Amino acid sequence: MAETDQPLDDGVGDHELRSVAQLRMLHVVGSRLNALDDEDAIGEAITTELRTLIDYHNSRIYLLQEDGVTLWPVTFRGELTEYESETYEELATLVGEGFTGHAALTGETYYAPDALADPIGFQIEGTPEIDESVLAVPMKVGDRVIGVIVLSSLGTNQFDDDDCRLLEVLASHAAVAYENARLLRTERRAAETAAALLGLSQALTGVREIGTVFDRVVTAMPAILGCSVVAAYLRDPETGDFVLMSHRGASPARVATARPVPAELGGAFIASLLEPFVLPRSVAEQVPVEHHIVDEHTDVLVAPMSWSPDQFGALIAFAPSIESAFAPRDLSLARGIADIASLALGSARRVSELERFHELVETLDAIFWEADPRSLSLTFVSSRAGLLLGFGTGGTDGQDSAPSLARWGDHIDPEDRDEALARLRAAVEAGGEDLDLEYRGAGRAGVTLWVRDIVRVTTDARGAPVVRGLIVDVTERKLAEEALRRSEQTFSDAFHREREATQRLRTLDEMKNTFLQAVSHDLRTPLTSILGSAVTLEQTGMEMPREDALDLLGRIASNARKLERLLSDLLDLDRLQRGIITPQRRPTDVGQLVREGVAGFEPLAGRTVEVEAGALVAEVDAAKVERIIENLLANASRHTPDDVRIWVRVRREADGVLIVVEDEGPGVDDDLKTAIFEPFRQGPGPATASPGVGVGLSLVARFAELHGGRAWVEDRPGGGASFRVLLRETEDRSPAATQPAG
Repeated sequence: MAETDQPLDDGVGDHELRSVAQLRMLHVVGSRLNALDDEDAIGEAITTELRTLIDYHNSRIYLLQEDGVTLWPVTFRGELTEYESETYEELATLVGEGFTGHAALTGETYYAPDALADPIGFQIEGTPEIDESVLAVPMKVGDRVIGVIVLSSLGTNQFDDDDCRLLEVLASHAAVAYENARLLRTERRAAETAAALLGLSQALTGVREIGTVFDRVVTAMPAILGCSVVAAYLRDPETGDFVLMSHRGASPARVATARPVPAELGGAFIASLLEPFVLPRSVAEQVPVEHHIVDEHTDVLVAPMSWSPDQFGALIAFAPSIESAFAPRDLSLARGIADIASLALGSARRVSELERFHELVETLDAIFWEADPRSLSLTFVSSRAGLLLGFGTGGTDGQDSAPSLARWGDHIDPEDRDEALARLRAAVEAGGEDLDLEYRGAGRAGVTLWVRDIVRVTTDARGAPVVRGLIVDVTERKLAEEALRRSEQTFSDAFHREREATQRLRTLDEMKNTFLQAVSHDLRTPLTSILGSAVTLEQTGMEMPREDALDLLGRIASNARKLERLLSDLLDLDRLQRGIITPQRRPTDVGQLVREGVAGFEPLAGRTVEVEAGALVAEVDAAKVERIIENLLANASRHTPDDVRIWVRVRREADGVLIVVEDEGPGVDDDLKTAIFEPFRQGPGPATASPGVGVGLSLVARFAELHGGRAWVEDRPGGGASFRVLLRETEDRSPAATQPAG
């Protein structure tokens, strides 16, 4: 678990600070993952940041493969220990197998506090048995599991609930990041393939020599198919033998001595004259050695080509290694390459070549379009425009009833259209600049789509300028990016809320400590005095001089009154907070209350107090006003030296009665002038007497509010503090209502 060297106050434990640290880490990780599109970089970012908060001895990240059952380890960090002799292939597992497979199967977090004793786990053959804890958390996009994050720590029961929650939140970030990377990789691969096919087609445009066509095709094939060796064979119309026309990556020595493949031998290995097919390595090795062009055979992909009744050839691609295999996508791409090559080889007329090229483009998962660079009127658009955007292709067979897309830009959302048109026209003016545009468009049934448009300004076979492009749907990638941004914002807001909550807890803890210290002091001091005086009277049996006995009784009474005031303050504050106190207004001489309050307040005995309080009758709650006066005087006596003067005034204002208690002490800082009226809050610096509970001024403010008024503090002219209380009167100001009570 994460540790911190920062000291904590009592009441704010490691848990709160750790939560803040975890949220901060999630905020940082979310920002980092949002900028990454590589699986290795994502895994490195996750395991690096995770190590700062959770103590583990190794971390593994698995991704679910396309077969839906294999979990492949893409990232490993930490100490190898029991896995030090294992390879990534041996660490791979299956859905439902072990802790990792179980989390992927159920889609739920699985924690094994004692991995050796857990029935779900299994021991990797050849590894030692060690005590360790294992935590496996699935990465999910929606309800779909895409992988698992696994943490191991030496010893049993090493992870807690906070670790599980942190890893679950991190797994959601990671899932979005990995899914975004996958979608981006798929999109990039599709765009690169489409661009490569388009580039191959453009490279072959206008080429009339067979040798040049073969050279350009075999040059482009490795980048498209990812193969190691490529060759092109042409069947001799007279003999039927297959002659090597061009190659890339073949053994020079083998090529130098390779003989043409006889018609009978070649026919025996050709499984189809139309569709690409794969010859397994075991079959390819049966070809006699004098026809070999490689030193070691791998699987071979064969793409037949036919461009006229008597012209036939084949493109040959070797897998890059013995372990490699060709996928269905490779066969589809090979067919596209073979078709493009066949068009270039067999078309005598450019119009026919362009038509067959358009047919090939229709098989791609993209929209191919061609437009006039001046008017941007579309001269061709593939039928996928109808499937993706809901536009027709302008066909005349009566089956395409949707409105046709006549001009490039009509399919773009109005908010994005002007910018896209401006960029395209600028590229046309620049004379051949390529563009990579992303914009919104209306899909079928009015659904808004995000598309990527790869645009190239080029020339046709006649040398006339033309604009061509490929439109790819990137809506899923855009949605994934938006989901990651929302997730980042959500946890950023949570981090700020948690930080504010922690600060509030720390403040409350400080207030609690102050309150307990003050209450214990204010209770213990008078109780000690009462107990001491009572014990003295008890031990003497009241047989002492009368003056001494009266002095002890006076002390008992004085300290009992202090306890009574303290308990009254606490009880009144509780009642006020629960809203069960209402003012009992009676006509009262507030000036008399002030004079009597000052005269009877013992802590001010011997101090200079100037009172300006004439007769002033008002509708107030006399008991509450007495408490206001008493608490203001207690505050002044408590927080000012004995030689400081105190002024007490009362006067009528337009909106009520104003009571003022001023002193020439140190005053109150501006940032505390509101806070000191909160419960259990006091001004800075030591008090001259008991530290106080910190509820006196809070009661002053609450009692003032009961009268519809308020309490506040100002700076006194000449130095010191001026505490003021405004008591609003009722609207009844008749003579009967202004007679003093009593």
